[in-house]
Amino acid sequence: MAARQELLIASPWLNAAGSLGFTPPAGWNWPEPPGAFITHPLSLSARQPAVRRGVIHYPGGSLLHSGLPNPGLSAALQRYGERWAHASLPVWVHLFGGTPAEVAGLARTLEDVEGVAAIELGIPPGCSRQQATELVSAALGELPLIVQVALDRAGEDWLRGLGRLDVCAISLGAPYGSLPAPSAPLSGRLYGPSLLPLAFQALKTARRWDLPVIAGGGVYRLEDGRALLEAGAWAVQLDTVLWG
Repeated sequence: MAARQELLIASPWLNAAGSLGFTPPAGWNWPEPPGAFITHPLSLSARQPAVRRGVIHYPGGSLLHSGLPNPGLSAALQRYGERWAHASLPVWVHLFGGTPAEVAGLARTLEDVEGVAAIELGIPPGCSRQQATELVSAALGELPLIVQVALDRAGEDWLRGLGRLDVCAISLGAPYGSLPAPSAPLSGRLYGPSLLPLAFQALKTARRWDLPVIAGGGVYRLEDGRALLEAGAWAVQLDTVLWG
């Protein structure tokens, strides 16, 4: 097992995976210069959009279900690898996979890609403690590893062992929910300013695991992000606010 790698960023402001595509956009400077760029989620094989994809707005936010479409790692490297190598920001590739073998294949391939500074591993919804730990172990290697969990999973006790596994940080991402839709309820990730109280509570909870915590969710004003940093967040991820 590789020794824990150090995460270095010049600014505590980051984008959340899925908010800005696969390469850093030109001129992104809100609210302050970013410290790193996080890619759209990538899987080993290509994924098509969900058949029942959609967005449902509710007071204070929205539910988004997309199916995490992406071209797969090999195609992504062909399309974006050169831009990652010459990016002005460190590139963190967000990975997700259903099995440890998939995650290990993704992580080992990225170790040889110029410009990739870290891996952020998304833990799928419904993962058991054992499944989550196996995915994390599979992702460990030469690159610094950040483990992302949904805001409402920040207190799960399996996170206690991440420091011993040489994980560099925990990031807190969008939680999941369901809302009624015309044909059947739609499930997906939740975004919006109404999540800010949950983000503060999740930060407080996650800090007990003695790892740097990257906060996220509900940040739509500069003062909200700064308040999370003052509350102990190592960095803050911005999501759908960047679409505006």
